[in-house]
Amino acid sequence: MANTNLFEGFSPTTPDEWKAQIEKDLRGKSFDTLLSPTLDGITIEPFYHRAQIEVSGQPFKAMAKWDIVQELLVEDAKAANKLALDHLNRGATSLLFYCNADVDLNQLLDGIQIEYIRTNFVVEGDALALAESFKKLISARGLKEIEIAGSVNIDCLESIARTGNWLDSESNDFERIKKLNEALPENIKGICINANLFANGGASLSQQLGISLSMMYEYIHRLELKSTQNFWINFAIGSDYFGEIAKLRAFRRLFAQLSQELGFLQNEAFIYAETALRNKTILDAYNNMIRTTSESMAAAIGGANEISVKGFNYTFKEPDFFGERVAKNQQSMLEHESHVNAVNDISKGSYFIENLTEELAEKGWAFFKEIEKQGGYVEAMKNGWLQEQVELSAEAEQKAFDAQETVLIGANKHTKKDENLKEIIEYGMFAAKNKETEIKRIVPRRLSEKLEEK
Repeated sequence: MANTNLFEGFSPTTPDEWKAQIEKDLRGKSFDTLLSPTLDGITIEPFYHRAQIEVSGQPFKAMAKWDIVQELLVEDAKAANKLALDHLNRGATSLLFYCNADVDLNQLLDGIQIEYIRTNFVVEGDALALAESFKKLISARGLKEIEIAGSVNIDCLESIARTGNWLDSESNDFERIKKLNEALPENIKGICINANLFANGGASLSQQLGISLSMMYEYIHRLELKSTQNFWINFAIGSDYFGEIAKLRAFRRLFAQLSQELGFLQNEAFIYAETALRNKTILDAYNNMIRTTSESMAAAIGGANEISVKGFNYTFKEPDFFGERVAKNQQSMLEHESHVNAVNDISKGSYFIENLTEELAEKGWAFFKEIEKQGGYVEAMKNGWLQEQVELSAEAEQKAFDAQETVLIGANKHTKKDENLKEIIEYGMFAAKNKETEIKRIVPRRLSEKLEEK
């Protein structure tokens, strides 16, 4: 019985036969009415068949689990330490501190067992000084450096896109990152790619992939790297549930392909995923909970190593207990109730996702090559070509939202008539006005801003 094929009595059904049956059921409507084009020029079909799919090797991450991240802005080390301890007790397994380089790490990390969590720093100032202070703390606690995992983030390539200027100067910025990378312990990532900026600025999925590869290649070239081991890549996850799953899976393929092309040993791509800003609303903000739930699930299924879920109300309020509690609980439910962390690459073998992964990988690699034709990431930013490509994508997405072809419930459809934004907004997260800078900026912009500014 164990060797019996239960389907041997049924003849296989071909894609053409499936299509013929669908057209029959449509009763005169065209099959093409079921096709859905994406911003990347990919056509989503109503069904997929194994005859259409050649499942290629998908690089795995080491473990199915991911770390639940709590992000903290450090204005006072003692106060931030108290918050960090509380978040760890409530389910966080990774911390990300936005801090100055001269922060008192002994005070900030007091009582935090850094050997059991991931510790990430986004640094303002001399990141090398912070790295040395962190190493001293590790030594003072009698720990081995190899036991400590995390990252130290000073991404000059993201800075020129976000601010329009270098952190210091082009040559000095790369030299600082090179020295930082050489000084960090083995499991502390020091070359950070913050591609989340481009997602929030309106870049399509394949553009995000191509841009992240071009940023990687720029660092590899400028820092004369011989390995991809120390890369830490941050992606923002938006509303396209299946597309975002496929995006992260595609990046692992492209990361491996780039390593192979350069003759490097294969390393696991380390992916930090955060819920996107672009699709979050102030209008009927509780809908943001639904959005961040699907985004965190897409990130988990797609294979993120760390996931940061923003509070549903962070577009109009300072971080508060309720918003951040819900954010962590969303991931806890995915782990302990849905058991998404029990299987590595849970979407593998899905005809649709495998097809979409491969198409995004192909388009992402093609966009990477287009950037390289411009002379690489920095030159493509300097001459404005890359900003223009992102703007074209952002404008198309905004146009679809304005026409209600892309829907955000509570914002451009099924709105609350009696909602008074003046009563709930503590501050409004609206796009900054573009100003004169050395390099034209990529400006994060939410789709619903025009409706909320009225």
